[in-house]
Amino acid sequence: MPPALPRLTRLFAITAAFAASLAGASAQFGASGTGVLSLRATYGDRGGEIGDDITWRIFSIRNSNPELVLKSQVARPSLVLPAGRYMVHVSHGLATATRELNVGETGSVSTVPVNAGALSVSGYLGVPERPIPPQRQKLTVYIPTANNSEGKLVTTSLKPFSKLHLPEGTYHLVSTYSGSNSVVRTDVKIETGKVTEAVVNHRAATMTLKLVRQKGGVALAGAEWTIETPGGDIVSEAVGAFPSVDIGEGTYTVTARHNEREYKGQMKVEGGVNRDFEIVVE
Repeated sequence: MPPALPRLTRLFAITAAFAASLAGASAQFGASGTGVLSLRATYGDRGGEIGDDITWRIFSIRNSNPELVLKSQVARPSLVLPAGRYMVHVSHGLATATRELNVGETGSVSTVPVNAGALSVSGYLGVPERPIPPQRQKLTVYIPTANNSEGKLVTTSLKPFSKLHLPEGTYHLVSTYSGSNSVVRTDVKIETGKVTEAVVNHRAATMTLKLVRQKGGVALAGAEWTIETPGGDIVSEAVGAFPSVDIGEGTYTVTARHNEREYKGQMKVEGGVNRDFEIVVE
């Protein structure tokens, strides 16, 4: 029996504090009584109930400027409020919905539909395909606009193999492998109550550059490297005896500078095949 007393004391303190705050709210909004507002959110008008990644915000609209009264992250909250008119705002990931309603002394129950779905992206590299470590894949989501597939940025925080809740609609997904020139772009459609699973396949590899006096020899220190496309666009630059670069599949011109001399070579990159690339000093 004695060990339960501290918990009871805390419970009485919490109850008293809540009652005091409720009394203050009643006085502030001028309500004569209180009611219980019970809420739940669903995927659209006919979808299932939303049970996670949800935040409720209750605003009083008694005055011209809505004022935040309560916030809850419980999926199905029951909130004690002074009687009056309120605006309910619910967010599910990046999707939101609002509804105005009255709370009377007998309370009210409201279901708020949210037109939201989810996007999950998985990234793979090479053939046979291997999962890309999440830290080596950057995902960016946009809302397309007229003549611009990347018109409006939505998020850069989506991680591979995770799930992002979004409003229903069409989005443009950009996946970049390890900061390289291997970039995959695709449009994805989000439907209410459904998870859209996008699979991104990158064709890239990690190449280690070496400037040597003979094939298989020791790499020379202090080399400066430039990697260019056949069209002359610089893809990557590096400095060192054996720098590693992540690069998309293709054929490139590699220039090594050492002791005020230049050495060139043609490098072929195959997706998923990591290897050394040597230029022999002649």
